[in-house]
Amino acid sequence: MKTFTLFFSSFLLLSACSSEPNVVLLRTEKKHTAVKPAVQANRLLTLEVEGMTCEMGCGGSIRKELKATGGVERVEFNFVEGEKIQTAKISFDKDKISADEMVTILTSMNDKQFKVGAIRSEAIDVSVSTESVKANADAPEKIKISTSTYTLPNLMDILSSFVN
Repeated sequence: MKTFTLFFSSFLLLSACSSEPNVVLLRTEKKHTAVKPAVQANRLLTLEVEGMTCEMGCGGSIRKELKATGGVERVEFNFVEGEKIQTAKISFDKDKISADEMVTILTSMNDKQFKVGAIRSEAIDVSVSTESVKANADAPEKIKISTSTYTLPNLMDILSSFVN
């Protein structure tokens, strides 16, 4: 009886596995919310920042405050652990915000935690076209997922074959 049970259990397990994966295509759609007008940066502000303890926390809060002004396109940091002075590069639209306004925002943050050192501002060449990037931004992403399925045979069919 044990042999039959072992054979029957093995048969069920082996016949239940399918080696052919099912391919599922998913289509993701981006929700369209109120779109803020994109900032077209025409100046690059490079400044030294003192008082940053980490790139994620301090850098994130600085980035958030500056981007909330509506005139800043990008904020990057050259953060070196253990250094007293860090470097920030801010791409901004000079018609929407000035370098002095950004320095004021930065130095008044977190109970005046940050101090600004040397500042350099230079023009950015805006002749690069972003039309191809915008055209692909609205296209839905397609994700291909491969899954394996396991189907068990109908137990009643197997049992009825033994009875007959």
